[in-house]
Amino acid sequence: MPELPEVETVVRELRPRLKNRKIKSVRVLLPKMVAMGPGTLSNLRKNAHDVALSFAYTLRGKKITDVKRRAKMIIIDLAGKFAILVHLKMTGQLIFLDKKHLDKQIRLLNVEDAPPQRLPAKSTHVIFEFTDGAKLFYNDYRQFGYLKLVTDKELPQVRELQEYGPEPLDNRYAIAQLLSSLNKRPNAKIKQFLMDPKNIAGIGNIYSDEILYYAKIRPIRRVRSVKGEERRRLFMAIKKILKDATAHYGSSVGDFVRPSGDWGTYGLLHKVYGRAGEKCKKCGSIIKSIKFNGRTGSFCPKEQR
Repeated sequence: MPELPEVETVVRELRPRLKNRKIKSVRVLLPKMVAMGPGTLSNLRKNAHDVALSFAYTLRGKKITDVKRRAKMIIIDLAGKFAILVHLKMTGQLIFLDKKHLDKQIRLLNVEDAPPQRLPAKSTHVIFEFTDGAKLFYNDYRQFGYLKLVTDKELPQVRELQEYGPEPLDNRYAIAQLLSSLNKRPNAKIKQFLMDPKNIAGIGNIYSDEILYYAKIRPIRRVRSVKGEERRRLFMAIKKILKDATAHYGSSVGDFVRPSGDWGTYGLLHKVYGRAGEKCKKCGSIIKSIKFNGRTGSFCPKEQR
């Protein structure tokens, strides 16, 4: 699932590519992937064909003015009163191809035997065509993601945008904010604390593992047991790991693909995530794993206490 570094990578790569481009047309191949208005969408949604037609019709001729994000929500600002909200959820991909490279073949899965494909692929559900011939493809294997068209006045009503905690990559995010959040959740396990978007925006399974390894804290520990110097290390780890991961364009583990069609390279640097049964790169101990509400957390039994 794309986390904050992956979504930030998408935003940074799409912003210069999409800004000031004008939408010529939108093709919605799977109506349930799009919605109109600020309401929360269920994964079981079955949007009608007329919603897709309205979505496409409204966007025709609109100019893109900016691309930004809030936590893992991508916000594509349009000239006038509208914005497109894109949530990649588990397997969403946004891939941009200019007119000269529409025949480019892309490996949509970071799996050894996955063949390169030309877009649109089977997993392509929405296609934006711009007046200069460039195209933006929204792919989603699991179909849990969505594109939602809202007015500027409706943005405050989008629940997903209001429930997120502070942005850890923001320069204004200070240790005092982390300490305050920790003090409110003393009985939570520290990994689950990091993964709760109400505490900190954008951290999921991958980066909670890597952050806790860097901070030398075991994922199963209760928040109340993390004290003093450990809390300072945790704050530094949050900043460092997320910045480093973003600098390496995120982790392409499975199906994250950058808008350019390339992969993120931070997965090559993982210390514990996905490495259960392998040796710790620092001390040689065997990485162990543990279940958290259906998710797997990995840690080094020697480096993390």
